[in-house]
Amino acid sequence: MGSSIVWIAKPGDANPPDVFLGGPISFFVDLASKDQLESLGSGPDRPFWSTARRSVVGMVERAPSPTSRTVLADPRVDPLTLAWGLGRLRDDGWPTAYAKLIDLYGRAQTAGWREGSARAAVERGDADATIARLDEGAASAPDSVVFEEGAAIRRGARRMTAARTFLQFLDERTDASAEKVGIGLSPNAESLAADLLGATLVDAQDELRKAIDEIRKAGSPPGAVPLLTQLPPWPPASVEKLLKRGGEGAATLVETLAGQVAPEPGPRLWLSQSWLRHRKPIDGALLSELAGVDQGRLAREPRFRAWLRAEWTQWARQRYRWVARLAAARSPLLTSIRSSEP
Repeated sequence: MGSSIVWIAKPGDANPPDVFLGGPISFFVDLASKDQLESLGSGPDRPFWSTARRSVVGMVERAPSPTSRTVLADPRVDPLTLAWGLGRLRDDGWPTAYAKLIDLYGRAQTAGWREGSARAAVERGDADATIARLDEGAASAPDSVVFEEGAAIRRGARRMTAARTFLQFLDERTDASAEKVGIGLSPNAESLAADLLGATLVDAQDELRKAIDEIRKAGSPPGAVPLLTQLPPWPPASVEKLLKRGGEGAATLVETLAGQVAPEPGPRLWLSQSWLRHRKPIDGALLSELAGVDQGRLAREPRFRAWLRAEWTQWARQRYRWVARLAAARSPLLTSIRSSEP
């Protein structure tokens, strides 16, 4: 052939790749927005990536049974689990899908911290079900989603002809008749969603399991589900508590917090103003708004992201513990809800 393909994990290395292959479409959207991809055609659309692989992803059960043990990976490190979770949130709506995810993670085993660890656990026989590609031996896959992975050419690739030939080869092997998957959340919003799911479903999983166990022991009262499955609020709980104090002191504390987590003027001003809005649950629209603040600077600010992850985790742990206490005490709140706040 006369040409070789060098596989490099990340762009920006000393020997940059000619072709980016694999990974979610959001990765290629991000690279294209930064003008790091060569156009693959002409005309008004000017595509910058093509589909390298299209997979159906869902719950795979090796040996289905009423006592199947499910293991679920951390969506922050496992692309298939994240793609499936985002697909469910998109298709079912955030409140419905999030309630299903709460139930699944509350009953599932912990997978570990590496990509593919959940699927490895099923292969070893340590669990019976997990999220995987259907072509990996699925017996059934309810609520499956289509996961598209991309391919693109790095702008300024050294072996442009060989790179274009390779992408043409991929296009010929990809089912062109299949319906394209629409681009969902932006890369920054998708990253925020991964943090949200990881913080509330994985980092607080011990408390979530305890709450679900107490609810089961209490006879699964109908009021428990809406209390347990609420999405985290915006403004975050700690900010609401500061605002409820009232007066100049509370305003000063809020401004100080905004400056600590978002030092740049634009994101800091947006945060201060958004925290004064009416309370609403986190959803795709709000994450997209957060992701777009000051051209993505807020979403890329490490201090803001670390604070928000900790905020979501603490909120989830407190809520799960509160619901567990209510269930253990057989509280009438679980049959006649008067308040949804711990």
